[in-house]
Amino acid sequence: MALAGTGVNFLVGIPYAWSIIATGLSHQLGWSPVQAAFPYTVFLLSYSFFMVLAGKWQDHAGPRLVVTTGGLLVGVASLLSAFFLSPAGVAILWGALYGFGAACCFGSVTPAAMKWFSHEKKGLATGVVVTGMGVSAFVMAPLVFYLVNFGMKNAFLILGCLLLLGVTPLARLIRNPPGEDIQAVKQTRTGPWYEIFRVPQFIMLWFMFWVMTGTGVTFVTHLDSMSRVHVAFERGYILVALFAFFNAAGRIIFGLVSDRIGRSRAMTLDFSVTLLSLVLLLQASSSLYMGLVVSALGLAYGGLYTLFPATIATYFREKDFGLYYGLLYTALGAGGIFPLIAGYLFGQQGHFLGTFLLLIITCAVVVVLSLLLKKPLIKAELNPKETPGLIPQSELD
Repeated sequence: MALAGTGVNFLVGIPYAWSIIATGLSHQLGWSPVQAAFPYTVFLLSYSFFMVLAGKWQDHAGPRLVVTTGGLLVGVASLLSAFFLSPAGVAILWGALYGFGAACCFGSVTPAAMKWFSHEKKGLATGVVVTGMGVSAFVMAPLVFYLVNFGMKNAFLILGCLLLLGVTPLARLIRNPPGEDIQAVKQTRTGPWYEIFRVPQFIMLWFMFWVMTGTGVTFVTHLDSMSRVHVAFERGYILVALFAFFNAAGRIIFGLVSDRIGRSRAMTLDFSVTLLSLVLLLQASSSLYMGLVVSALGLAYGGLYTLFPATIATYFREKDFGLYYGLLYTALGAGGIFPLIAGYLFGQQGHFLGTFLLLIITCAVVVVLSLLLKKPLIKAELNPKETPGLIPQSELD
């Protein structure tokens, strides 16, 4: 089941190669940088919004139906995008519809997989499943590059067929552990879902996820252009694949690390790697140097998708994991503002130095917050009967 989940994420993870698609849209169809980035921003908004619904849906109906629906949606969205190649058409179809389908897939396979493993191995289990998305861009980046060279319409058509033929069969293997009582989930929460936003830990996690994923998706969206502008490297797809490879590796590595040293310490390490990499990126002067920095950024970015779900599972009741992780994922949608800001600054300045400085400042704030995550500042005495899904503080201690 875990391997099937990895396969689903692998196929649905095509958006990680969006910077290559964006370059094709700009060069072949004359789209501006903001227009080329907009569908990906819509995707993030749709993806994060529907993660809440998909998470709640799979908590009640089980993951198989939700993943199957998601597979159909992403395939149809890509196919239809081939026939509506306008900024509005691609934004609605590939951005919104594909985002809905991706949420159904990703929001179901991770919770289902985590239920099969003990607490001590949840970090590793999550890392294995979400690695599929990171590996996807590493493998797909060269493929997408060549498909784009044959025309954007052909690229969307072929990718749509691949999704339809791949995700649906794998969805048949996605299921909860034997004996899992889906109906019992309805009794796990004792209050409205929105009360989770009254919990200091959750607010801090949301903000940190917003900044760090916003940083990552900025590179997903603009990395190809960054390589051309700052180091005159025309084969940006190589850097995209490199970013994707370490993105995949980071999901397993930080899963293991968090199981050993704890979630908050692993977060501080992850965020610090991102901050240092951004500082070093200001001095990029060659494709080799930029490749090394991009590798570190990919490693840390991949770690986010292991650390945050593992932390949610540790801090809150597992039976409501799908809903709470979906609510956290709204931060990813809000993070879609970062690529748009980067596109605007690039259009005004002709380079990405202003973007790098903005990301450095915001990431520095997040590093400081991660150091406070387990301090008495947020160690409130919480009553699990009043706050939905929380594990009593005594159990965490």
